This record gives sequence, C-alpha cells and structure tokens, in this order.
Amino acid sequence: MKTIILNTADNIRPAEALQAQIAAKGEDAELIDTTTMDIRHCMGCNHCFLKTPGVCAIKDDYKQILKKLAHSDSLWLVSGTRFGFLDYKGKRVMDRILPMLNMDLCFRDGEMRHTLRYGTLNVGVVYSGEGNQQLLDFWCYRSSANLGGHSLGAYSVNKIKEVKVCM
Repeated sequence: MKTIILNTADNIRPAEALQAQIAAKGEDAELIDTTTMDIRHCMGCNHCFLKTPGVCAIKDDYKQILKKLAHSDSLWLVSGTRFGFLDYKGKRVMDRILPMLNMDLCFRDGEMRHTLRYGTLNVGVVYSGEGNQQLLDFWCYRSSANLGGHSLGAYSVNKIKEVKVCM
C-alpha cells in the first residue's frame, strides 16, 4: 500500500509523526512538503476533463504530486484550519485533484459521481487549529467517496496517536 502525505501546514512535525506511524506499520509513506512549492488555485477551466484529459492546464509544481497520487492508495492531508475548515493552503491542494476524475458520471453507492480515471484513493486529514471535527469528518467521507475510496478520518494534531493509519 502506498500513502502520500501532503503537508500544507507551517509546522511539519505532525506530518513527520504521521509518516513515522505509517512506516512503523510496514507501509510505504511519502511525505511531500508543499509549503515551499508553487501550487496555484484551480481555475475551474475543465481542461483536465476536455482538452487535456488527466493533465491540469496549470503549469506549476502540482504536476509531480498528481503523478504520485495516481499511483497511491491513500492520501493524508496535514493542514491548518480557518473558520472550522481547511485553510486556503489545504483547500488549494485538494481542489487540484480533479484531473484524477473523468467528466463522465455514473452511480456509485447510490449517488452520482465522476468515473475514476485512475484507481481509488482513500482520504484522511490531520489538522491544527480550531477545526470543526464533524465537518472535517464529513469532508473526508465525501472526498473519499468521490475518489472511490473510503474515509481515513479527520484528526486533530493533538490526537495524532489515535490515527488509524492502515485501512
């Protein structure tokens, strides 16, 4: 099982602790620190659906992340929070995941979803700050469902030892 940990938080220690936890279980975990990378906002141009399927039109550092996500089973996002939800850095990284999906729609688990371009992806979040636990848990569930996977859950950095790293 391959896991990608995207750190968007200013403090990398929670991401490193999560990586160590995953490695201790014998899983492969790659930590990517996005804090110094050039990752721009999704423009909603739909080029990744229509003109260049699976390839984002924005030419920045996210291209290398997308390639790694396409070959991964799980994604952990380590992010700060604002107003109870992911801060703009975490949200920006997740919005750019759209090229992993096709424009075609299908019913999956009784709901309309985009068809998957690559394999499924499980999603979890480790957050700092005053995150709304219920909202972040629901967001993990919805994000995972959209990517054909299952939720790994949302955990405060204060409860990082409780993270269920292997699913």
